[in-house]
Amino acid sequence: MSTQKNETRGRLFGAARKLLVKRGFHHVALEDIAEAAGVSRQAVYKSHFASKAELLLELVRHLHVAENLDELTRPYVTARSGLDKLHEGIRTIVLIEARIHDIALVLTAAATSDLGAAAALHDRLELKRGAIRGALERVKLDKQLSPAWPLEEAVDLLAALLSVDTYERLVVEQGWAPEQLIARIWQLAQVFLVERATARRRNKA
Repeated sequence: MSTQKNETRGRLFGAARKLLVKRGFHHVALEDIAEAAGVSRQAVYKSHFASKAELLLELVRHLHVAENLDELTRPYVTARSGLDKLHEGIRTIVLIEARIHDIALVLTAAATSDLGAAAALHDRLELKRGAIRGALERVKLDKQLSPAWPLEEAVDLLAALLSVDTYERLVVEQGWAPEQLIARIWQLAQVFLVERATARRRNKA
């Protein structure tokens, strides 16, 4: 891809993020984004964006690289125990949400009317659930998951606590710090999901 084309895409991504967050997905047209980026509508098509939804999906992919989200996942990937993996999974999901929450809200809204956006949102939610499930499977393998909880119900609970909606309600509306949200969800996970003797030993340590 040429340097000029990369620069055009970068300007479109910047303009799209600002306008979509400010006005909402359903109140922004491709023409608005092109005008804000200082490019023609033809330039939008030349940058391979056939629709507003397609531009949004490319923006999500662009932010994954631009915000260096892979770096945030390393502690989760390298965690040595189930409980460490669970804690790092909670932390990673919240910190990623903190970086892209504005666009996560736009994608959620777009998914109500656009099949492509709905599919992209589904994929992102499944990735999140996969990370949670991976951590809980490790906790279970370590014999530290409470026998009162079926694995998939535990995944459902944490996925709800780590949702875009929960972040919006507690961090954005109530003013919680992301670290506060991480700490509270981790505390709840230890109380409800971790075998009691294991949780007591960890807290004493």
